[in-house]
Amino acid sequence: MAMTETQLKEYIQTGGANLYVLYGAEGYLTEQYARLIARHTVEEGFDAFNLQRFDGQTVTLEQLEEAVEALPLMADRKCVLVRDYDAAAGDTERLVGLISQVPDSCVLVFWQMTVQPDRRKGWKAFLDRAEQAGVVMNFEHKSVTDVAKMLAGGAKRRGCRLDVEDARYLVEQVGNDLNLLQCELDKLCALVGEGEITRRHIDTACPKNLEAKVFDLSKAILYRRTQEAYELLHQLSTQREEPVAVLGVLSNAYADLYRAKVAAAGGVSAQSLAGDFKSYKNKEFRLRHAARDGARLSVTALRDCLDILAQADTSIKMDHGSEWTLLEQTVTRLICRAQEG
Repeated sequence: MAMTETQLKEYIQTGGANLYVLYGAEGYLTEQYARLIARHTVEEGFDAFNLQRFDGQTVTLEQLEEAVEALPLMADRKCVLVRDYDAAAGDTERLVGLISQVPDSCVLVFWQMTVQPDRRKGWKAFLDRAEQAGVVMNFEHKSVTDVAKMLAGGAKRRGCRLDVEDARYLVEQVGNDLNLLQCELDKLCALVGEGEITRRHIDTACPKNLEAKVFDLSKAILYRRTQEAYELLHQLSTQREEPVAVLGVLSNAYADLYRAKVAAAGGVSAQSLAGDFKSYKNKEFRLRHAARDGARLSVTALRDCLDILAQADTSIKMDHGSEWTLLEQTVTRLICRAQEG
């Protein structure tokens, strides 16, 4: 049974199914919905009797069968939660038989945090049967807009205020991992109390992810702020970021600039590129920034910058031990090209 997240929440609250398979890139939502199912299945105070949790990496199929078939105590239903079970690793036929006959007295939940379905033979048979017998939900990363709204709502529930645009800024700086964002939101709300969370609070209290750090570096290069560029590069070094990773993100930033520039030359909006390149899914803000900053350089200049980065990529992978020196040289070459226009 396929449904949206909103439909799933309503379905769980009104009784739901006897079988759920929850997986996907957004582990935070996977875990939250597994807990929601358990909360709506097991009466408060009866967790010790009617809620069983298993580690899918160690549990046996026999243990799962026994748990599913055992009757609840002083209640109509019990819940069996199984985390990270590999459906392709054991007796698939027997597992399919188990999920095909989950009794009405049990709700069986497979929630996958690190072990993800990959449509191998065993997984395919398991998922196909699960879709017929219950609910299979793939939690993909949300868009920046959706995450921003969620954070703004979360701040309100915590008694403080966060503007949606500032929430978008938080996502751009920290990343779109909901577990991390919820932790940062808790920290910010504790910092401001019942006040308003501003960008100044975000910059002060929240660590930037690598993408945001390198975006600052690329912007300093583009705007020919030489001293700032070298200081940012030094910070990346002292924070023990991997030079190859830094170069990779910097190369992506310039690829964004080039794509946005070429799109504009062809009369196409930069945001429309999100439909052409999967890497921009839920990261459309990269295109928005690229369209704004790319206006400072010509298409020819951006091509030259991409050539500089490609040469650096080859060198840095061959010359181990002097990666940061190569990065400094690359930044210098990019700044010089930016100054030429």
